[in-house]
Amino acid sequence: MQTHEQKPVGAWRIILILLAVMIALPAFVMGAEIGFAFGARPGLAVCLMGGAVLGGLAALTGAAGAQRRCTTYELIGEAFGPQGAKLTNAVLGISVLGWYGVMATMLGHALAGMGPGLASQPLWLLSLAGCVLTTVTAMVGFRALNWLSTLTTPLKIGLLAWTFGAALSGGNKSAALWSYAPAAATPLGTGVSMVVGGLIVGAVLTPDVCRFAVSPKRAALGAGLAYGLGFPLVLILSGTPSLVSGEKDMIRIMLALGLGLPAMLTVVLTAWSTNTFNLYSATLIGQTLAPRVPSWRLALLAGVVGTAAGLGGISEMLLPYLLWLSITIPPIAGIYLVHVAMAGKDRAPATGWRPEAIAAWVIGSAWAALAPRWGWALTPVAAIDALGISAAAFAALSRLRSFRSGSSPGPVSASRSSRGSAGP
Repeated sequence: MQTHEQKPVGAWRIILILLAVMIALPAFVMGAEIGFAFGARPGLAVCLMGGAVLGGLAALTGAAGAQRRCTTYELIGEAFGPQGAKLTNAVLGISVLGWYGVMATMLGHALAGMGPGLASQPLWLLSLAGCVLTTVTAMVGFRALNWLSTLTTPLKIGLLAWTFGAALSGGNKSAALWSYAPAAATPLGTGVSMVVGGLIVGAVLTPDVCRFAVSPKRAALGAGLAYGLGFPLVLILSGTPSLVSGEKDMIRIMLALGLGLPAMLTVVLTAWSTNTFNLYSATLIGQTLAPRVPSWRLALLAGVVGTAAGLGGISEMLLPYLLWLSITIPPIAGIYLVHVAMAGKDRAPATGWRPEAIAAWVIGSAWAALAPRWGWALTPVAAIDALGISAAAFAALSRLRSFRSGSSPGPVSASRSSRGSAGP
C-alpha cells in the first residue's frame, strides 16, 4: 500500500519531478561546455548518447523502486544487509549533502550577478536565504516536491525555450551556430562521460520518486524519458545560446537578451527544486538510520548540515568531489539492481553484513579508479565501468555463496514483503 501522504503517480508526473531536478545551474554550465567543446552537430550526438545511457539506467532503477515500493536506501538495505547499508547510505548521504552545499554556493554567486542591489549583499547571506527556502520545502516531504515540480518545471522549460529563441532571432545566427568548429577535437567518449557522470547519482536515486509510481512499467517509462530525452533537451536549450553568443554563463546571456526577470526566476526556481530534492533524499537516508525521528526534523537537520557545507566552501573542491562520486556511487546501483533481479520471491530478512555486496562495491570502485591508468577500461565512461563490473562481481559472488551453502541461486533479500515504504 502507499503511504497516507502520497497517492500513486503516473509517468507524466514522474517526468515533471525529475525534470525539476535536472533543470539546474550545473546543467546550464554542462550544456555550454559541450557546445564549445564539440560544436552543434557533434554536441547534439554527445547529449543524445549520454542521455541514452542515463535513461536506460534510470528506467531500471525506477522500475526496481516501483516493484518493491522501496526507496533507494531500502533497496540498498536488501542488497547489502542492515549493517552494510549503514555504510553505503552514509556515503550517499555525504554525496547528497555535499551537492546541496555546492548548489547553495552557485545560487549565491548567481544572485549576486543579477544587479547592484544583490551584488552589494554578502554572498553568504544570499546562499543562506536559498537554503532556508529549500529546507522549509523539504520539511513538508514528497507532497511539496510533487507540487513544486508541477508548478516550476513547465515554467523553467518555457524560460529556457524563450532564451533559446531569443538567442537565435535576428541576423544570421543559425548559420553561425552550425558553422562553429572547436579549436581542438575532443573525443565523443569524453563528452558522453561528461553527460553521464554529471547526473548518474540522480539516476541511482530514481527509486526515491518512482516508488510511488502506478506500476513498474510507468516508472520505467517516466524515468527513462526524463533522463533519456528530457536531460539532453535541457543541455541543448542551454548550450545553444552559449554557442551563439560566445558566453558560457546562461544568466549573463539572459540579462544580455533583456530577460532580467526570467533570469532571476530561472536561478531561484532551479536552485529551489534541485536542492529540495537533495534534502528530500537526505531525509530518506536519515530515516534508515533513525526511523523513529519525524521526517521534518531529519529534513531540518540535513538542511543545517548542507548549509554549513556550502558556507564552508565545499564548492572549491568540486572537481575532486565529482570524481569521487563517479567511482563510488554507480556500483551501488549495479549491486541493488542485480539483487532485485536475482532475489525473486525469496525475501527472508538478512542480518549484519552481506560480504559479497561490499566486495563487489570495492571491486567496481577500484576498477573505475585504476583501470584507465593501466589501459584496461572497458568504456570511455568510468561510471559505466564501475556499474557494470560491480554488477557482474555481485552476481558471481552471490551464486558462489549460494553454491557453497547449498541454497537456491540468488541472494536473499533483506527487505519486507510488497508493502509500501514509510518514507516522508
